[in-house]
Amino acid sequence: MNSSGPFFLLLIAVLVATFIVLMATVVVLLGRKLITGRPVGTSTLLYYLIAPLMIITLGGFYFYAESKGVNEHTIVKLMNILVAAVFVFGFAVRRFWSLHKKWTFWMALSVLIVGHFALLSRLRWEQASYFWLVLVVGIPEMAFVFFLLGLMFDPHGELTEKESP
Repeated sequence: MNSSGPFFLLLIAVLVATFIVLMATVVVLLGRKLITGRPVGTSTLLYYLIAPLMIITLGGFYFYAESKGVNEHTIVKLMNILVAAVFVFGFAVRRFWSLHKKWTFWMALSVLIVGHFALLSRLRWEQASYFWLVLVVGIPEMAFVFFLLGLMFDPHGELTEKESP
């Protein structure tokens, strides 16, 4: 018998349910395309492919860290910091996507990501209830990141100060 306990069985159930929902969604989207002739949209299909990938990645990270003897509170804390980072910086990349070809944008975003992990990993929490981390820390951090990127860049793809030719 497996020694991972009920969480392992719950993870297997979530993975199977996610796979079934993903397959049904892809069939519905492709059926809609065939019937109506409207395009599916790669971004819509991409969202349905990213969600199971994130679930599998977080579940795999949890079981790997548990097998190495890492404290459960530390595992949950790191997973929530990662989810908050995906939330905050995913929206930042989406908002400033017109800058994706500028190395200064990626450098600024990298510095902010390093700061995110450095600061949030230093905070001390005494219990494993970090579920609200994305809301309590993520939304103000997202506003701060948008403010900083907005100071440096125009959201339409130009630097705030005109580049010299």
